[in-house]
Amino acid sequence: MRSILKRIKPAFGFVLISIVFISCTQGPTDVTEEIRKANEEFIAAFNANDAARLTAVYTSDATIHPPNSESISGSEGIEAYWKAGFEMGINSGVLTTIKATGYGDTAVEEGTFVINAVDGSTIDKGKYIVIWKKVDGVWKYDKDIWNSSQPLPEPEMEQMAEESASEEAAE
Repeated sequence: MRSILKRIKPAFGFVLISIVFISCTQGPTDVTEEIRKANEEFIAAFNANDAARLTAVYTSDATIHPPNSESISGSEGIEAYWKAGFEMGINSGVLTTIKATGYGDTAVEEGTFVINAVDGSTIDKGKYIVIWKKVDGVWKYDKDIWNSSQPLPEPEMEQMAEESASEEAAE
């Protein structure tokens, strides 16, 4: 019996160490469906124009990186940003998750968005990247960056004529 135990002990130790090692190293996993589901709350709050509810989808120390703006961190700043957007006429939106990859309690999402005005017209559309954190078992936005896919507006003819006249006068 002792000889059997002597042979089993090293094998048991190897198996135990292997299990601990494997459980500590989490490779990337596809969490696309989990993130799509988590985005449902973001869109519901967004489409209700509820800045406070929308802010609750973010971690308390989250940072957003809106286009043509400085970064904004923390719940108070994020809520003020979204409230101002709703007051300027943002009415509804659509998020489409392309892919989300999880790394333990962190996930990276790539997607596209459309933002609409009260009259239903499209204000903007583009792409985004969100870094998610799992907080108390719930996925929350931690870093949120987006930018437009819309072309820059063409300068108006008057502005182009003024610039041309200025250039000629400088010569």
